[in-house]
Amino acid sequence: MVLRTADQPSLRSTHREANMFGHVILGLLRDCRLRHGYEIMTEYRARSGSPVSIGNIYRELARLAGQGLVQTAINPPDADARRIPYHITEKGRLAFDQWLQAPSSQDDVAHWLLFVDRVPAEIRVRLLDRWQEELWMRGKELARAREDALAKRGRQPPEHYNPLAPLLSRRMKQVAAELEFLKEFRLEFESWLSAQQRHPVEQPIVAESRRAAPKREKGPPRK
Repeated sequence: MVLRTADQPSLRSTHREANMFGHVILGLLRDCRLRHGYEIMTEYRARSGSPVSIGNIYRELARLAGQGLVQTAINPPDADARRIPYHITEKGRLAFDQWLQAPSSQDDVAHWLLFVDRVPAEIRVRLLDRWQEELWMRGKELARAREDALAKRGRQPPEHYNPLAPLLSRRMKQVAAELEFLKEFRLEFESWLSAQQRHPVEQPIVAESRRAAPKREKGPPRK
């Protein structure tokens, strides 16, 4: 058996992190605006607070393009020709929305909240309600497990200490903190949303660019 050291991530976790990175990029492109790699890198850093290199961004864009989730587009006339813009495809939007609505984990929730302002209202409400219900159910399950652990502790010999009850109490406090965070987050987001609706800011949306078919040269007029 090969033991994995702390600085050697498992293949499963490495694949999961790579998949997460791709979905974060899809989320940044979901508003259909054209962005080149440097813009994506800048916005990724601003939203997530995590450092990422431009090389990683372009490698991931190439992978997503190979899967048909993003496409390159023609640069506007006044843009830097050295920077290739990308836009999300319909397949990419569908993949991102399916990822949003998939079963959640603690890390997924943190990434999904980065894009709470970019999903339709009905999806946003459904996601937040589901996370709240999942946390509430988890807290109830932990409370029942803690009661069971305390009951079993009373029947165990005094020379054996079972740390299960305090460990479950720790998890209950974490769940309670997550519920409190979700409550505060919803209030803050709704306040921001109300302000946006009172004072809307127009943002230019660039439609998906399509390469124009080359014009055929006209031949000599028929006699």
